[in-house]
This record gives sequence, C-alpha cells and structure tokens, in this order.
Amino acid sequence: MKTSFLKHGGKLAVTAVLLFFIFRHIDTKNTVASLTEVSLWYLLIGLLLQTACNIVAAFRWSLIMRRIDFHFPTFFYLKSYFKGAFFNQGLPTSIGGDGMRILDSARLGGSAEQAFFGVFIDRVIGLTGLLLLNISALVMNRTLLPAKVHWPLLLILISLACGLLLLFFLRRFSFFAAGKYLGFLGRLSERYFQVYSSISSICTQLTLSVLVHLLSLSTFFMIGQAVGLNFPMQVYLVLVPPVLLLTVLPLSLAGWGIREGAMVGFFLLVGADKSKVLALSVLYGMTTLTVSLPGLLIYLMQKSKL
Repeated sequence: MKTSFLKHGGKLAVTAVLLFFIFRHIDTKNTVASLTEVSLWYLLIGLLLQTACNIVAAFRWSLIMRRIDFHFPTFFYLKSYFKGAFFNQGLPTSIGGDGMRILDSARLGGSAEQAFFGVFIDRVIGLTGLLLLNISALVMNRTLLPAKVHWPLLLILISLACGLLLLFFLRRFSFFAAGKYLGFLGRLSERYFQVYSSISSICTQLTLSVLVHLLSLSTFFMIGQAVGLNFPMQVYLVLVPPVLLLTVLPLSLAGWGIREGAMVGFFLLVGADKSKVLALSVLYGMTTLTVSLPGLLIYLMQKSKL
C-alpha cells in the first residue's frame, strides 16, 4: 500500500512539475482562447473516432486471447478493455488498466500468467503497428523534419521494431527454456509464436493495429482542425507517433505533462503555434478520458454485484 502511494505520488509530482514548466513558457491566455473557440463538430467527430479506436483495439485483443485459449464472449473483451482504458487515465490505484484486463481474464478461467501474456502481446502488436505507421510516414515525408531530427528518429524507430521482432525468436534459444526470468521470457515467446504462427494471423493483427492508430491519429487531426492547427494529415502521421511512444514511459499520470511537452517540441519543428499545440494536447487528453467513461460505469456495475 505504501509503495503504491509513493509510486502514484511520484507520478503526480512529475506530472505537476512538467505541466508547471510547460504552462510557464506558453501564453496561457492564447491557450484558453484556443480552447474556448474550438469547433464542436470537429470535437464530436474526434470523440467518435477515438471511440471506434477503442472498439477496434478491444476486438484485436479478443483475437489474441482466443489464440491462447481464452474463449470468452466478444462483449466481455469490449467491457474489460473500456474498463482498463478508464483505469489507464491515471487513477491513483494500485491496479492499472492492463492489470485490470489481466484480472478480468484470470477470473473467468486460465492462469494469471497466460492472461498477462495475452495483454502483453496485445501491447506489443499495438506498438508494432504504431512503429510501422510512423516509419512509413517518415520515409514518405523525408523533408518535413530537419535532417538532424529525421534520420536519428527513423533509426530509433527501426531499432525498436527490430527489438520487438526479436521477441518472436527467443523461444529458439535453449537458455530461455529454464530459470525464473529467462524461462518466463521463453514461455512468452512461445505464446507470441502461438498467436502469430500463420501469415493470415500476422496480417490480420498488423492491419488492425495500424487501423487502431490511424483512428487515434485521425482524432488528433480533427482536434487539431478544431483549434486551428490546419496541417495536412501527413504532418500528424510524422509528429504524433513519437509523442505517443514517449507517453508509454510510466513517469506521469496517463502521460500528462510528457505528452504536452513532446507535442509542443515536435510541432515547433513545423512552425506551429505553441498555444494551439498545447490546446490540442489537453483536448486529446480530455477526449480519451471522456471516451473511457463507460469503463467507469461498467466497473461500478460489476462491483455492485460482488
């Protein structure tokens, strides 16, 4: 309990410090003006796109879990995913959204380890889709960013993609067959192979992962249009994925602060207004929270039945 309190207290402190420095160096009046003058139609479309993003992601996760013998109804995965999405928004609890999905799956059958593998693989394939999308966008837009940013970023993304691919082959090394930690990685690699042992499965999962991120990036695009950042879609395809990768780092609450700082930094490279970029990032955070609210309702309804 004490460890959990310290962990979330630390995240809250990091979030507060980051947001303080960001707002200190940006004209908050212009940011507030951007927030109050947004186009509600664009925001509504953004909400629908983000909702579709969560639904497709839940379906992708259900396919993964069924490949490792968790044969639950599709509606179970949808409810659990939205519940996890809500918990991922930085609630000060000891269980994150992924932990909630693992618990839900383990309660209905199967071991907690197998449930963990399913959620972890879902994370990996999601990250792979984001990397492939960003690499493709960078290759097709080689002059959008300065060369000193473009090439190192592309190299980092390719290295990360190769690292994720390596997980597929760990099972072939004998020293990953035993031991507490190495054996765990070996079993994870076996489940990874079980999920992606056919070309059709790989293609389906990658297609769904790319679709999930296209929907998410389209949400950014729509909110960007709402606040007056009238850049074409390819700009968002290049600049936003690195920001999303940074928010994966468990340093702040739901990526708040990290996302805002990274968004401002990357969009400055294309001459964007800092106040509008900050408004975009804040509105996206509020959009993801709003879309995840059905997860709170599901959690409260299930809790009342226990």
